[in-house]
Amino acid sequence: MTVTTSPASRAAELLSRPVALNGLTVPNRIVMAPMTRMFSPGGVPGEDVRSYYARRAAAGVGLIVTEGTYVGHESAGQS
Repeated sequence: MTVTTSPASRAAELLSRPVALNGLTVPNRIVMAPMTRMFSPGGVPGEDVRSYYARRAAAGVGLIVTEGTYVGHESAGQS
């Protein structure tokens, strides 16, 4: 008897494995991009942004990439 694993189960198993890159080890392969730039009036993150990322971290996201620095150039767009 052959047991096959569904693609979804296989993907979930792979995503849940720890990964190490350049000396940084994260508990899984789930990475969240920055998503709060428009929530920071004047470019200064507040309590709501801290809370947003804290909720994601508590939910088990392996790596959270936080906001970058605004580039004041017309080619950089509005945010």
